[in-house]
Amino acid sequence: MYTISKYSFKEFKISPGHRANYAILCNPEFATNQWGLKYHPTNDYAREYKILSLFSHPQIPVKYGEGSDVLYKDGKFVLSQSYIVMTHFEGEDVVEYYKKLGLPDQAQMKLIIQYFTSATLPLTHIHAKKHIHSDIKPGHLILNPTTGAMGLIDLECAIKEGEIIRGMSKEYASPEQKEMIKLLRSGEDDKAVLRKVQMRPSSDLYSVGLIFYQVLTGKLWQTANVIPQEINKAIPDKLNRVVLGLLEENPNNRIQSAEALKAELEAI
Repeated sequence: MYTISKYSFKEFKISPGHRANYAILCNPEFATNQWGLKYHPTNDYAREYKILSLFSHPQIPVKYGEGSDVLYKDGKFVLSQSYIVMTHFEGEDVVEYYKKLGLPDQAQMKLIIQYFTSATLPLTHIHAKKHIHSDIKPGHLILNPTTGAMGLIDLECAIKEGEIIRGMSKEYASPEQKEMIKLLRSGEDDKAVLRKVQMRPSSDLYSVGLIFYQVLTGKLWQTANVIPQEINKAIPDKLNRVVLGLLEENPNNRIQSAEALKAELEAI
């Protein structure tokens, strides 16, 4: 048994590419699978805890607690950790889920459209609050195949519109994010950078498009660089156009909002 502060868990997982370990709490006062704990020896989760208080949506975690304390294993000291406790979402990374199922066929298309329509709901909520997730990647969209809902997690890099990004996952970053990082690394100050490039809701949608493409084709857009239907003939024409509309390099030509994406998907 592991404990951090008053929180107990039997096991935890380490996901490659993630900045934290994760565990499901098993305290007797909690319902089964009710709360999850994210922890790391150097990360500070105070900012994410504060950001979560801005949102109230069933597909976005509810905050419960955060702090720093010692991790014990069976009563023995392991390491000091920072942690955040929040709602646990049952399910798994949507890309990993489809890797196990294989390339989706025509019968799966209706379900995939349903899943990604669900993902537009928490995004609409965040964007309505003038915030951008800015770190959307497969492990941050948690699919529950039983309910058909996708949870949007890990908001530690979320920013207000018009702010400098706080990090990104390179494989799933929008062109604007990469350009902003490039300008910052060149030595330009924040104000100069923001005059040239800004993050908008469509930046999140580009990342959603990359995940959508990967689910439908089993490949990364950056390496395949061909239209989805050339890889998977089961993709309907309208869905093919939607995915390409998310992957426009120029943000002005991209699908502009989560509401618009939802309408496009519902029209297929």
